[in-house]
Amino acid sequence: MYTMYEALARERTQEHAALAAQHRLSQQLVQARRWHRLAAYSAHRAARSERRLAEQLGADYQLVG
Repeated sequence: MYTMYEALARERTQEHAALAAQHRLSQQLVQARRWHRLAAYSAHRAARSERRLAEQLGADYQLVG
């Protein structure tokens, strides 16, 4: 009788470990996706800022020249 409960407990422990591993993997994928979107947004904003700065410098140069 005890061996049946031991086997059941062992099986539930293995299932719990597998579910925990799946949960960790899904959380890692969510975090990677979030960081990827943040990096893309930051790169887009940096490029936009550089373009505006170049335009302003060009306009300032035309005023001086």
